[in-house]
Amino acid sequence: MNAPVRFGRLTRSGRALVTVTLRGGVMLGVAVLALVVAYLADWPELLIVACFSGIPPIIALILVAILRPRLTVARAVSPSTLGAGTSGTVTLRVRNDAPVKTLPARWSDLLPWGETTTPGQELPPLPPHNTQTVSYSFVPPVRGIRELGPLLTEVFDPFGLARAQFAIGERSRIVVAPPSISLAPSAVEIASDRGSARLFDHRALAGEHDIMTRDYRPGDALRRVHWKASAHYGDLMVREDEKHSNARALILLDTRRRSYRDTSRVISNDRSESENFEWALSMANSLRDHWVASGLRVRVAETAVAQLADATNGDDFVESLARVRLSYQDPSAIRLTDEHRGPHGSIVAILDAPDPETIAALIAQRGSFTIAAAFLLNPTNTDLASRLEHAGWSVHRVSNAETVSQAWHALGVSDE
Repeated sequence: MNAPVRFGRLTRSGRALVTVTLRGGVMLGVAVLALVVAYLADWPELLIVACFSGIPPIIALILVAILRPRLTVARAVSPSTLGAGTSGTVTLRVRNDAPVKTLPARWSDLLPWGETTTPGQELPPLPPHNTQTVSYSFVPPVRGIRELGPLLTEVFDPFGLARAQFAIGERSRIVVAPPSISLAPSAVEIASDRGSARLFDHRALAGEHDIMTRDYRPGDALRRVHWKASAHYGDLMVREDEKHSNARALILLDTRRRSYRDTSRVISNDRSESENFEWALSMANSLRDHWVASGLRVRVAETAVAQLADATNGDDFVESLARVRLSYQDPSAIRLTDEHRGPHGSIVAILDAPDPETIAALIAQRGSFTIAAAFLLNPTNTDLASRLEHAGWSVHRVSNAETVSQAWHALGVSDE
C-alpha cells in the first residue's frame, strides 16, 4: 500500500488505471493455483479456497473503479516566475465534491521534467464537501515555460487489495527564467549618475534648464562648484543641473548556435542546450534589472533572429528569456545602433566563441558608445580579445567556475 506512485501509463492515456496491489495479486495467484490443482487432481474442495481467495480482489477492483473520487483542485504556485535552480512552492487545495467520504488515498503532482512526480504522500479520507490543503517544494533544473500537474491520486480499497489511479484538475503554467543576480552598484560606473555613460538631453527651451545644488563629493570637478550657494550654506555646494536624463544602455547577446562550443546535440526537458548560453542569459537578465533600477533605458540586441521582447517591459522580457533558444540563423552583419534613436551611452557584449567578423563589427561600431565592455566566456582565441581591448573595449575573460556577480565585480576592478 505504500509503494511509490507511478503514473506513466495513466498520464499518457488520460484514463484511470485500475490494478491490484501486491496483497491482492497474491490472493488472485492463490485462487488461480487452487483452480488448476482442483481441476488436475480432481479435488473439488479446493474450489472453495479459490473462491475465498479470488472473489475479494475482484470485488475490490470493482469498488475502486466505481468509487472514483469527485475532487476539485486549486493550485497556487509561488512565485509564478522563478529562476532555474531556485526553489518554488506549490499549494494545493483539494475539495471533496461527492456526497460520501472518500477512500484512503495517496497523492502526487506531475512535474514537467521527464516522467517524474513528487513523492507520494497520504491524503486522508475527506468528508463530503470538505477541503484539505497540501503543499510541496520543487526546484526546476532548467529554464522554460512549463506546466505543473495534473494532480495524481491513487485510491485504495479498505483492505488494500486494489488501487485505482486518476488524474484530477488542470495544469498550472509556470515561467522558469534564467536567474537574475543582484549586482553590486559600485562595480562599474556605467549606470551611475556621475558616470561618463550618462547622456543628457538639455532642452534649449527657456526656463527648462533647472539648476539644483548638492553637497560636494570627492571627485567632483571644481568647475561644477556653485560659489554663491557655497557662500550661502557655508559648505562647498556642487551644481546639479542634469535633470533631463536620457541615459541609454545596450546589451548584446550572442544567440547563434555555432557561437557556443558546449552545445548539446540532444534536446531534453531536463538539461540545457548550452551551459555557457545559460550563463550569458543570466548575465543579461541581471544587467537588465540592475540598469533599469538605476534609471537607464535598456535595449537588448541579438546576433541572430530576434526572440526577446522589449527590455522595458519586465514581465514580457523575462518570459521571452525563458523561451529563447539558440538559433541556426547566421546574419551577414551585426548592427548595434539605430540612427533613428541616436547613439547609446553604454554597451556590454556577452560572447562565447565570437568569429573575427563579429569582433570586427564590434570594433567598427565602438565609436557609437561612451563605454563598451565585453564578457568573453572561457576564451581560447586571445588575439580576438586583444583586438577588442586595443579598440577601447573593457574585456573580462570569464573562467569556468566564475559566477555572474564575480564576473561583474572583476569587470569593475579591471575598468578602474
